[in-house]
Amino acid sequence: MTSLTPATGNRSRSRHKLLLAATAAAGALALAACSSSSPAPSSSSSSASSSSSSSKVTLTFWTWVPGMSKVVSLWNQSHPSIQVNVNEVTSGNAGSYAKMFSALQAGNAPDLGQVEYATLPNFEHVGGLVDLSQYGAASVKSDFVPWTWGQVSQGSAVYAIPQDIGPMGLFYRSDLFKKYGLAVPTTWAQYLSDAKKLHAANPNAYIAAFTANDAQWFAGLAWQAGAKWFNTSGDTWVSAINDAASTQVANYWQELISQHLVKVEPDFAAEWYNDLSNGTLLTWPTAVWGENTLISNAAATKGDWRVTAMPNWGATKSNGNWGGSTTVVFKDSKHPAQAAQFAEWLNTNQQSLNGLITNGGIYPADSAGQQLPAANSPVAFYGGQNIWSVFRANGQLVNTSFQWGPIMSTTFTQISDGFGKAASGSGTLAQVLTSAQSQTIATMKSQGFSVTSG
Repeated sequence: MTSLTPATGNRSRSRHKLLLAATAAAGALALAACSSSSPAPSSSSSSASSSSSSSKVTLTFWTWVPGMSKVVSLWNQSHPSIQVNVNEVTSGNAGSYAKMFSALQAGNAPDLGQVEYATLPNFEHVGGLVDLSQYGAASVKSDFVPWTWGQVSQGSAVYAIPQDIGPMGLFYRSDLFKKYGLAVPTTWAQYLSDAKKLHAANPNAYIAAFTANDAQWFAGLAWQAGAKWFNTSGDTWVSAINDAASTQVANYWQELISQHLVKVEPDFAAEWYNDLSNGTLLTWPTAVWGENTLISNAAATKGDWRVTAMPNWGATKSNGNWGGSTTVVFKDSKHPAQAAQFAEWLNTNQQSLNGLITNGGIYPADSAGQQLPAANSPVAFYGGQNIWSVFRANGQLVNTSFQWGPIMSTTFTQISDGFGKAASGSGTLAQVLTSAQSQTIATMKSQGFSVTSG
């Protein structure tokens, strides 16, 4: 995670509050960056070992992960001097994030919070996060799959502890692939060939859906192709949303749309669930967490689905990521050392990880956690396949240099809105990326960032 503040110099605290207030009121994450300095540890809490103090500390944790209370209870039982209260919040911009920014503006944010990788820069830019390196967070760096640490750190500073990840894979209907004589694709060229063969055999069946409403899904596809949407050069942001890799992916799906080889529809909607169940859609290129989506919403297809690695663009295997979140310590915490200790335990302790997997349905960023039986066993719904081994192997192929920008909520909205129009015949997906690139740069400049086109 790279942090570059606007070129307007140090802001006053009142200006800082105004920025936070404006963000919370709008429910948006397109924030101007302010100082990202975190409070220095006090002499009484200079390390996580301060938990041995006889005085009881109570922390508040805002999260949307199901079953988190059960996991936290394990901590509370073994750490009587550091108790954690769980506050369940709704995920997303209009839910937890709006609430978190409002709390930061009011100066009463919780000690800990659940924040997605793509949203971390927004919180860091407004100085909302504690630098956990001062509490020894770097000591657990090697516990996690490599690419995640780059998402939560800036130089020696660490602004979050990775929790779960969303390496991508191809879910496919093995029964229907056999019925239509399709080969399981290892390249995107083969995937296109399968799409043509399928649609010729059955015009009412499609290789997949194009979900114009979900820009983060597209970001995962572009990530796999080698896209680098954001980078930095000195004190300047470099934006390249329409880089060659992203344009290649856009043109590819544009061809599928134009030839009616995919069905254009929103994901996570009733019709989409029905299409996954009735054979209309034969594949779903998605993240590891999609396994439970199918189990929960396409139950009638038990035994028919399998998982394989994402098709690749060339001889070099690579992968992208869609989703995943972290545990942060907010600047308002009066016990940052203890909060940091809990964040590390939550995401590295095997008992905790087992609970997060079984109760919360997460796929851990912790490498050892991926070896736990709960995340490394055959799954009956997938015909007894150990799908986790596919994601574990391909999670190691995720590009470590991909970076998110400072106003991703705005960028995602621009792309999703544009894709919706392009999928209906107004323009092309590639043109949408070019427009989003221009709009993102203009918005960043208006907020005082130094930014250039890559």
